[in-house]
Amino acid sequence: MELEDTHREDAEEAVRGSGTNLLAVVAGLSVMAYHALAARLYGAGPYGTYATGLGVTDVAARLSVFGTDVGLMRQIPVHRAAGERARELQALGTGLWLTLLGGGLLAALLALFSGPLARLQGTADTHAALRLLAPVTPFTGLVAVAIWATMAARVQRYNLLIAGLAQPLLLMACTIPLSFLLPGVRGLCLAHLLALAATATLALLAVRQVFGREGFRTALATRRPHGPLLRFSFPMALSDFLNTLLHRVDLILLGFYVSHEVVGTYAGAELLARAVTHARSALDPVAAPVFAEALERGDRARLRYNVHLMARWVALLTMPLVGFLVAFRADLLALFGPTFAGAAGPLVLLVLGHSANSLLGMSGNVVLMAGRSDLGLLNNVLAAGTNIGLCLLFIPRYGALGAAASAACAITLVQTLYAIELGLLQRTSLFSWALGRVLLAGSAAILAVTWLAPHLGPSPLLRLVLGTATLLVAYGLLLWLLGLGPEEQRIVRRFLGRDEPPPPTRHP
Repeated sequence: MELEDTHREDAEEAVRGSGTNLLAVVAGLSVMAYHALAARLYGAGPYGTYATGLGVTDVAARLSVFGTDVGLMRQIPVHRAAGERARELQALGTGLWLTLLGGGLLAALLALFSGPLARLQGTADTHAALRLLAPVTPFTGLVAVAIWATMAARVQRYNLLIAGLAQPLLLMACTIPLSFLLPGVRGLCLAHLLALAATATLALLAVRQVFGREGFRTALATRRPHGPLLRFSFPMALSDFLNTLLHRVDLILLGFYVSHEVVGTYAGAELLARAVTHARSALDPVAAPVFAEALERGDRARLRYNVHLMARWVALLTMPLVGFLVAFRADLLALFGPTFAGAAGPLVLLVLGHSANSLLGMSGNVVLMAGRSDLGLLNNVLAAGTNIGLCLLFIPRYGALGAAASAACAITLVQTLYAIELGLLQRTSLFSWALGRVLLAGSAAILAVTWLAPHLGPSPLLRLVLGTATLLVAYGLLLWLLGLGPEEQRIVRRFLGRDEPPPPTRHP
């Protein structure tokens, strides 16, 4: 009975936390609206230059974090479980200072070498974009570390308020007026810089709220670095760097072979495809602390239960996103502008790659929460090398389609390696029969709606509305016919107001 109670508590906490993070994901879809707006306001060429510069600075920003975001997700729950408040704040301070100082140094180097990097592509606009976007590096890193620190403390709402709402709204608020005052790629880059600086300030205020004003001051006054965090995070830093390179190198290398207009259309497709991973990003911060606690205590039953539960819930949310993007790819790309329609083929390939990233992603969470950041580094070295090699082979021949195929293969490779390591290290896997039923229902619904989509009317808006409704109804019915898991049945009963009453309290 005690084991069942633990499982139920984990499931309840997962519902609360993932529900909040899912709202953050839905709100964060406005980032797509921002990019579509930016592409329309500035045009495919300037947007492509901006996307290229952002691809380079994103790689630098991930390196600036030095793996401390994932490290804090592991260390804070462990110290809290042991009642080690001072060690918890020491880890927090180490993460914040390392990101701020490292990010500043990387920003300076990026600005210094922006000229040589731009000359490789032969455009002066790329030089301006890199120089203006370089200072974004520490701000982006601070947002990531601060938000992950609050989620490690099991406070999920700031992910919604800051990453989900504030950041996209600030991006829009800065971009729209600057499109009139400073048209061209310079205005677009400056708007991004101003928005991220404001977002980083809000993220630090959130950390102060969660850890307390005095705790925040104590963390900032940290003199000695947190040893276990550094030992875990340095391999993680290289792994994160390579992982970001894995997701951006196709965009960067594409710019050497095709026009910035084609890069812009590819960037729009890549942004849409990345939406597939939003389901996983809603559950990652909820799952990681639970995995860390179960591994620390050697509770394999709890670990296995949560691995199966989280993998199933990620699949539940991922499959309709895949169907939506594949079935309505032409209509969605048209939101960016008429020139983006040519990216429909790359979009499908990228969606397949990000589907593997989402569906297999929980295995990597377990491996990293077990402290094996060295395996994360090895996996990303192999995947990044594969991506670069395939890009150099396919992009000159097939252009954007070759870039998408290379990225999809590399993303699938890294997650497959994590899944193999999960089985070898923890004697478990993501797969369960309940997960199989979800994948079967999702695949059938996707095939049906993809076939039906062109026949839903001449209007893109009508197709999107009717198609989405059809997809969700078909998916829900198939899930119901194949059978829901007990946790999903409990959620449905609660939604319908028929939740089972709590057991009666026994008085002595």
